[in-house]
Amino acid sequence: MTTTLRPEPGLVAPADLAATLWADVAPILRDVPEPLDAALHSLLRSVIPLMASAADGDDLWSEETATRIRQHVAKIADATSDVTPIVGMVSELTSRVLHVVMSGAGTRPAASPRTVSAAGSRLVAELLAGAHHTTTRKHRGSLAKGRSQRAQELLRGIRTEADDDYDLAPAYAVVAVHCGEPLDTAVLTGTFDQVAPDGALTALGPAGGFALLPAGDEARAAQLARRAHAALPGRVWMSVSWRPRGEVVWGRQEAGKVLSLALAADHEPGVYLLEDLLVEFAVAREPTVSDNLVRIIEPLRQQPALLETLKVLVATDGNRSQAAERLIIHRSTLDYRIQRIEQLTGLHPGSVRGINVLSAALTAHAVAAQADRPGTPKPRTGGNS
Repeated sequence: MTTTLRPEPGLVAPADLAATLWADVAPILRDVPEPLDAALHSLLRSVIPLMASAADGDDLWSEETATRIRQHVAKIADATSDVTPIVGMVSELTSRVLHVVMSGAGTRPAASPRTVSAAGSRLVAELLAGAHHTTTRKHRGSLAKGRSQRAQELLRGIRTEADDDYDLAPAYAVVAVHCGEPLDTAVLTGTFDQVAPDGALTALGPAGGFALLPAGDEARAAQLARRAHAALPGRVWMSVSWRPRGEVVWGRQEAGKVLSLALAADHEPGVYLLEDLLVEFAVAREPTVSDNLVRIIEPLRQQPALLETLKVLVATDGNRSQAAERLIIHRSTLDYRIQRIEQLTGLHPGSVRGINVLSAALTAHAVAAQADRPGTPKPRTGGNS
């Protein structure tokens, strides 16, 4: 039995687009059997109003919406083992709405394309997350591997058998963690479990390690990492890289490197992405460039006042008034120090090129000093489950 698709009463404007979307999916669903038919209709009653509203420039997404979508998908996943066609349907609906918006049919077309794309991406992410959670729940039991073992396998690039990946998500936020002071492992793992109850995998110890959190896209990955950071006590540094399941090993390398760079540069506790440390990352990857930059800054190592002045100038983007205020020195004293920095390095901190090169040189120096320091903290894949 199938249900005839027709516009639902009370759908969010523009109502004509909502009716068109219902008509578009009707042929696809005509032969869907029960109970999948009813579950799919329940999902579409949430999805279509969202897409129609997005076409009008309105973003109605909320945590309540995400929860409702996952509940609908859970019913679908109970009825079928493959939700790929459902994801494809949502993607087609997104394309259809984008076409309408780009053709000028939306009320506020200038603001709509981005809103529509974001709504479609979030819907797909929640569809995948809901299906993964349901599949994991169905298979959980004596056959389920420990989360630490699962995390170790993914972080090391160990491939699982096709029938042994039932509890794995399509993509993960790869989170590298460093604790300034040791934390109870149960607190660490418990925090990530709360943030991602649909399948967090952890390889953590008191000093940190790695956590893998199911995430549909980069924005979701960063959001999950920031939630975990906010919930943890003490001084904690994190970095996060979003990767498909088969590329988690590369995500581990990226996240681990970014975290090491954040620590080397004495950044404050927080969550760091590659885009936050692009210069540092580029410098660390090119030893020749790094060595040349370190040589530029070398003459200032014996002049603590000048080195500190340069750091403050970089932190204030070369603003002399702010730099003098932070250093608690007279403007003329600052000008003298700037002149000495230029004499010793050959670069003027007051020019755009000078401040950029000197900033990179400071980063290279910090990275080199951190690498030479005994006991440099590095995230490891070991830990208690």
